[in-house]
Amino acid sequence: MSEFHLCVVCLDEGRQKEAEQFSLANQLPLFISRNSQFSLQLCYTNHRIELFDQQLNTSIYVDFAHGALAHRQQFGGGRGQAIAKAIGLKQGKTPSVLDVTAGLARDAYVLATLGCQMTLVEKSPILSTLIKDGINRGLENEQSAKILSQNFDLHSQDAINYLKNIEKIQYPEVIYLDPMFPERKKSALVKKDMQILQRLLGKNENSEVLVESALKCAKERVVVKRPAHAPYLTETKPSISIHSKKTRYDIYLTASSKN
Repeated sequence: MSEFHLCVVCLDEGRQKEAEQFSLANQLPLFISRNSQFSLQLCYTNHRIELFDQQLNTSIYVDFAHGALAHRQQFGGGRGQAIAKAIGLKQGKTPSVLDVTAGLARDAYVLATLGCQMTLVEKSPILSTLIKDGINRGLENEQSAKILSQNFDLHSQDAINYLKNIEKIQYPEVIYLDPMFPERKKSALVKKDMQILQRLLGKNENSEVLVESALKCAKERVVVKRPAHAPYLTETKPSISIHSKKTRYDIYLTASSKN
């Protein structure tokens, strides 16, 4: 994160202490109104925390109780979805999943609604804060609270360090990676929320190392989400790939799962 393009904005007096603590912990300037000099602004409002993009004049936030995620929870296709098949969900089998690139926690929530015990790791303190805020609001909604209270465990730290320190007894059956998709030449083709994430996070240079680390810890498989026509993330070809319209899930079976 760069202090020159990112700031904290408190738009609600009731959240002043909360905003101050975050700005101090992350050495970011704090304002009481939006500041046009900063392209990205973490805004504390009276009903949610959101990341506002000055250039796009729009915000991203995490909402498990309403909108697209709530709709997908009800009508998303259940275990017939490509992501569910990639994870290995089937009758009598609901694996534990470690999502080491949580992002906005959308895929993690979809898997949690299908019964997976989800552990999320997110390095960015901005995104971790958005997820935590989404969880807090989601716990106030009966439908999403059932999922979040039982199947969601968030860790705000670097994924490679997390994997290095995880106890063998805690190894998950599946590790899921959704690295930042490469930028397209025509930015108009990229959704606004993805444009904001690309500006916030930049390029992920450690994706291949992360896959290698994940393969040492996953009991059964590592699943890597990619654009449908993107090259493989590693030199080693996946054991199998599952395709949807715009997305491909590359599955790397671990040595223990092949025995």
